[in-house]
This record gives sequence, C-alpha cells and structure tokens, in this order.
Amino acid sequence: MSIEFAQYLVERLKQCGVKYVFGVPGDYNLELLDYIERDEHLVWVGNANELNAAYASDGYARVKGGLAAVITTFGVGELSALCGIAGALAERVPVLHIVGAPSRALQSSSALLHHTLNLPTSFSTFSTMSRPLSCSQALLNEIEPRDPSTWTDALDMVLKDVLEQCRPGYVEIPTDAVHHKVSADGLKKLLPSPHAAPPNESFAASQPVGSSSDVNPNAPASAKGQPSQAPSDDVTEYVVEEITERFAKAKKPIIIVDACAGRFGMAGEVRKLVEKCQIRFFETPMGKSLLDEHHPLYGGCYAGANSLQPVREEVESADFVLFVGALKSDFNSGSFSVNIDPKITIELHSFTTNVGYASYPTTDIRHILPLLVPSFGKVHSARSEPHGESLESKIKSGRMEPQLVEPKGEEIKHKWFWQRMGRWFADNDIIITETGTSSFGLINVPLPSHSTYVAQILWGAIGWSVGAALGCALAATEQKPRRTVLFVGDGSLQLTLQEIGTMIRHGVKPYLFVINNDGYEIERQIHGWTAKYNDIQLYDHQMLLPFLAGKKSKVPYESVAVHTPAELEALLTNEAFAKDDKIRLVEVYMPRGDAPEGLIRQAKLTAEANEKASEK
Repeated sequence: MSIEFAQYLVERLKQCGVKYVFGVPGDYNLELLDYIERDEHLVWVGNANELNAAYASDGYARVKGGLAAVITTFGVGELSALCGIAGALAERVPVLHIVGAPSRALQSSSALLHHTLNLPTSFSTFSTMSRPLSCSQALLNEIEPRDPSTWTDALDMVLKDVLEQCRPGYVEIPTDAVHHKVSADGLKKLLPSPHAAPPNESFAASQPVGSSSDVNPNAPASAKGQPSQAPSDDVTEYVVEEITERFAKAKKPIIIVDACAGRFGMAGEVRKLVEKCQIRFFETPMGKSLLDEHHPLYGGCYAGANSLQPVREEVESADFVLFVGALKSDFNSGSFSVNIDPKITIELHSFTTNVGYASYPTTDIRHILPLLVPSFGKVHSARSEPHGESLESKIKSGRMEPQLVEPKGEEIKHKWFWQRMGRWFADNDIIITETGTSSFGLINVPLPSHSTYVAQILWGAIGWSVGAALGCALAATEQKPRRTVLFVGDGSLQLTLQEIGTMIRHGVKPYLFVINNDGYEIERQIHGWTAKYNDIQLYDHQMLLPFLAGKKSKVPYESVAVHTPAELEALLTNEAFAKDDKIRLVEVYMPRGDAPEGLIRQAKLTAEANEKASEK
C-alpha cells in the first residue's frame, strides 16, 4: 500500500507517542501542517516563535519520557530554533526537528528565494549548520526516491537514532515531497523505545561533547550516529562479574544517580538495586527527583564542593561508588570539584562502562544495570549484616531532615522561601526551575516522592523554563492529573513570556512563580554586583495575564503579588489556591542581593575557576 510521505510522518509521530506538535507556520511547511491539523490525534500547538517552540518540545519530551517534534520553516525559522535544539543535544533530550524547505526543483536551479542567503550554498548552509547539533539527518532533497521506501527509510533511521541516543535529529522535507507517494510497509516495523536497550546493538554517541559527560569522547564527529558493534555476551558477563566483586568487598557502598539514568529510563532499575540490596543513594542536581527523595535510603544531593557538608563527607568517604548516567558539567559538579577516587568508581554510561580506569565501550547502561540487580542481590543475601553496620544506623548518620527556618523581618528571602515551597508541593507535581536562583534554591529541598523536577542545568539558556513549562503542562494533560509549577526570575521571564499566551490558548493552567528581585541575580552573584548590565526594565507583572489572555479568552486566570512571608503563607495555606483550576501568576518580591546558599557557593566556585583559567 502507498501513502503520501506527510501521512507516513504523521503515523510515525503517533507511533512514537507524540500528541502535541510544536512550531511556527511558514510558507514552506504549510502543506505539511495540513496533515497535522486534520489528524484526530495530533494537536498543533502553534508557538509565539521558533525558539520557544524548541524549548517547549524540550520540556514535553522530558515529562513524556519520549519523543517530541518541532516543525519550522526553512532558513529563518530553523535558525531561530537552534538554541533550543542545542540545549536538547547537550542535555540528551529526544527532539525531532522537522524543516519545511523549498521544492527540489527550486533548490536544484539555485533560485534566489526568500529566506535564502543570496549565496551559491544557500540551500545547504542551514542543514550544515544544524549538523553538529543533530545525531542524525535526513535531507530528502539529496535522496533520490528510486523506490517507494527510500525516503521512509531515511526518516526511520533518523527517528531510530534520536530514540536510541536521546538526542535531536533533523529532517528536511521539500514542499513537493509532502504529497509524494511512498510505501506504507515501514510502519509495520516498530521503532525502539528510548527506555529499552537495542536488542542487537549498543549505540555510540555521534558528537563528542566532553570526556566527563555521558557521551563517547572517542566517537567520530559524524552526523550519521552509527551504532557501535553489538555488545559481546562474554564482555557483558565479565563486566557484571567485575563490578559485583568490587561491591562484595565494599564496606561503604553508595549509588549516585545522574541525568542520563533518567533519559534512558533506568531510574526504575536503580530503585530496584537500591531496595533489593539496601544501598545508600544520592542524586546530582541534574538527577534530582529521579528517585524518591523521601526514601529512607536517600542521602541528599551531591555536587562536589557545592554540597551540604554531611552529604559531601559521606559520599567522599565511600569505598564503592556506582555512578549511574554521570554528566559532570560545572554546575552539576560544583565546578568540577567531585572528589571521588576513580579507582573505586564504576560509571555506567549510555555508550560504555568504566570500571576504575578500565573502559568497556561495547557495553552500556541499558544492558549492564538490569543485570546488576540479581547479581548484587546474591551478594546482599549472603551477608549476615549489610556492609558491616545496621541499615538504621547508616540512615541515621547521614539522613538530612531540613528544618523550616522561621522568616525574620518583613522580606521574603531564599533561605525560608524554598523550604516553605517544598512543603506546599503536591505528590506528583511537575516542578520547572529557571537557571539561576530558582534551580539552586531547590537543590537541597526534598521534593515529593512522585514529582518530576525539570531544569536545564548544563545548557542553561536564559528564558528556557517558560517555553519548557508549556511543553511540560501539555505533557501533563496526557497523564493522570498533575500540577505544573514554574519558578522563573523577572529577567529570564522577559525573553520568552509570549508563551504564556500559548498556555492560555491551549487551556493549560500552570502556576507561574515570578521572582521579582530587580534584575539578573545569578549574574550579580558571579560578577558585576552593581553593574548596570545586570539591570532590567521592570515590568508590571500583574498586567501580564490580562494582556496575554485578551478580552475574548474564557480561560480563568488569577494574578497576585506577595511582598511578605505572611502574605505568601496565607496564599499557600489557602485551599482554593492549591487547586489548579486556573492559570496563576504569583509575583514574589525578594530583596536584591539575596540568593540561595547553593548559588552563593557556586558563584564563588565559578569565580575561582575563572580566575585560575585567566592565570594560565
């Protein structure tokens, strides 16, 4: 059976679990969007701009735990989205970037079209610019459809790479390819889940981002994203035995959970390992909320020198560290201050397993971790007393129970604010924080057991969180009832606040906590305490919801400003406020210069790192 290529794409998106499709219409993608609009399952979101669309797709994919799709037009549209696509690459988020392009005939004739650069290379420049930000590309203009499956095979290869690698992929669709008839046979072959190990192959990352991240530092800089050789059963068995032997000898074993444990769906396997063997576990800032932070075996958030002292002492005194999905960026590691002996560390990555100083590149997290559960379980069962001391003693010695510090004075300050917010969150809330005071404020606040924490700690694009909150809120509509809660600073909000209008248009009702502290506080903490470049034009935030909703919207909204701890306390204890039956903007006034302790420590570490670098 043959179908139009655009319909094939629609069916593939639905097979991958996509419901909401993000993007902005443009004349080169309009006919493609017709297929999205008339499909009964897919919903075209329609963002305020392409950058926001990319941010929204990022948030959607994180909460869904699967694929997101963003559609832009050729040239001006796709370039606008690239900052968001780059963030998805850096933080391992599976986003398919679909670009509507001029027809093959117009491209081959080098016609001087709008959205081109007036250069001989106009039609290849933009896809070339996207290549380093994509794990895989399919450029239909460069693929001659010799048979009905050529284009569909190319699309499927990109989707397969995106899902296996949890990275963005790029597909360029000329206008004349939209209606081109292709074979539908490919739809009978299901694509891999990002949460399942490929049955016959392990994958290698296609782009080196850094040797300390969950990427392959030795992988070729190829846009094809070719998988590595199939993992050897003998090698896998040897690695599991080697790790188990080390665990059996350990007196103080711990597990550290990081970002890629979540990206590749391994949080559940880690929890099995923790509970079966009663192992203490910790999270990094990028691994926050992947496991239950109220679990009796949870020890806290570890980020090197930017950790609470009891956490740092316990982690760095361990004699066996299983580091699951490590992504050791500066803000995720306290400016690279992780102080754990490599000799006692096992790192499970998406492309390899490191045991001490040895590396096994034909193994990966999705093959090794499930095998460790029964293997460690045998060791644990054979022990008369786990790890030489009682579990209760171990928990008592390291368990943190943060106390709510009563506010002093009439100003809302970070030391009280974040702990108080932690007690307001509901069990399965989605909590999004902007890079800055917000993300650092919640690092050491235990979140509810079934909550989802969303933060862009590595890429750290200012304004990302507002677009991401839209994607998160839409993803939440596909799940059991969940509240979406955003924390964003007054400066960051100004970059992407248009997407609040999109939230209203689609009827989602997140809580928007806007931290009003008169400018870019994270920058002031790092450098420029009184510099004017850290100042912003102050908006009247109480006018945003009425302005963006307009006079015809029927979506209920509420806007409130709180200046004192008493006012915030009254709001948070109001039962009506706890119900997400309207979109709410809560403007929280905080004094300029105040910041969470974690941000102050990180700012100092960053400044010291910058000074050392300049000295060299």
